[in-house]
Amino acid sequence: MPFSVAVLDEVNHEKLAPERATELCAAAFAARGFNIERIGEVSVALVALPVVHDLNLKYRKMDSPTDVLSFGIDGPYGEMVGEIVVAPEYARFDRAGVEELVVHGALHLAGMDHGDEFEGTEMAAVQEAVLRSAGVRER
Repeated sequence: MPFSVAVLDEVNHEKLAPERATELCAAAFAARGFNIERIGEVSVALVALPVVHDLNLKYRKMDSPTDVLSFGIDGPYGEMVGEIVVAPEYARFDRAGVEELVVHGALHLAGMDHGDEFEGTEMAAVQEAVLRSAGVRER
């Protein structure tokens, strides 16, 4: 079965098709050298700010909303790689679009991290390259 991403849209965002989410995640995993033919399942949940706030508090001990969270489950070649949780409403405040946040979350699932400062990190450079290759940013 070819790699695909399921999208659960709890906020009626209606701007992220499963096919597009699949393209974005595949580009992120490929940029990290993973074999897309062997990648497990990924889901993207589009949720309201209070939901992502609660998840951020529960799992990161941060009492505030955030733009994206990634939850790894079985690893890239496991049955279920993990879930990317995006708050589209937060994306409006952050200038990052939902597609950019999906790529960011997929890179976290692929093992990348950026610490407290994102700008200037290897992850920022890879993310920008993926966004350009996927047509989210101009080349």
